[in-house]
Amino acid sequence: MSADSGLRCEACVAPLLPDDRFCEECGTRLAVEVTEPDRSAGDCHGCGGPAATVAADGYCGVCGVRERAEQSRIEVDLSLAAAVSDGGRVRRSNEDAFHLERVDGGVVAVVCDGISSSASAGLAACRAAAAAGVLLAQALRAGSPPAAAASADTALAAQEAVSQLPPAPRSDLAEPSCTLVAALVRRDELVVASVGDSRAYWIAPTDARQLTIDDSWATEQVAAGLLSAEQAAADPRAHSITRWIGTDAPDGPPQLVTLEPAMAGRLVLCTDGLWNYAPGPAELAKLLDELPGAAGAGAVARSLVDAALARGGHDNVTVAVVDVPPQKRRSST
Repeated sequence: MSADSGLRCEACVAPLLPDDRFCEECGTRLAVEVTEPDRSAGDCHGCGGPAATVAADGYCGVCGVRERAEQSRIEVDLSLAAAVSDGGRVRRSNEDAFHLERVDGGVVAVVCDGISSSASAGLAACRAAAAAGVLLAQALRAGSPPAAAASADTALAAQEAVSQLPPAPRSDLAEPSCTLVAALVRRDELVVASVGDSRAYWIAPTDARQLTIDDSWATEQVAAGLLSAEQAAADPRAHSITRWIGTDAPDGPPQLVTLEPAMAGRLVLCTDGLWNYAPGPAELAKLLDELPGAAGAGAVARSLVDAALARGGHDNVTVAVVDVPPQKRRSST
């Protein structure tokens, strides 16, 4: 009989072995942090205390933050577009996922956030991001109009991928589920589809705005005139989402937003791990203004993730950035 390692799957709480990569009980893909952290890495990432303050279980005895492994961050830099996903300072696993691809002069970007109260949340996010990304890339290659390509089919593809996951092994867990924000950028048009509360922002020198509207309890209360924004934000139900990707998700198409930029700018897709610390477009624009003018998409994505970590990093944080160059004016002759 082997000794209990003390490690547990976050989806179903089944016991794990230090070298497990998937939970044998529910199939959830596990973060690399299940291995015992290397105490030679140095100071605590949370409070800056010496390595001696971090116990063998990986938690700091001073601030309680769990040590992060270097592999908890994933970065992809395609020059014109980039994405960074980080597990954060507190969560044991990263249940965010993204898909980023350049196709025939265009860019496909997808960001998903696994819902922590559901089974196999991280795997749901991975499956959804990949399915939506592949569909949008195929649409670009086929020359489909962006608005048509980013239609309800994007969410349906993600929904189908997530629905193939095993059902929740425990009655107190929701079915595998995640949020979705997906963008297709080509020439002088960009289209965003979203389900849940992962967001898209457009940041330009004189035009900073949030493109998506959260599918959340707080947003719906404010829209119905039942509560002010301040009252809704203070309610414990504020972040409860009302739509998601998953087998038990409510019916209905995703939100669709189309934008024809009048100037150069940046499209930013992110999970709530970022916008919890910079919720408004003006706050996000301010973070970008602090960067050198020549900063590319990769530097912007890394900077935004690092800003979320510096402000607490209590959740997984994922950011995708797409640079949209100035549009060429059509000749009148």
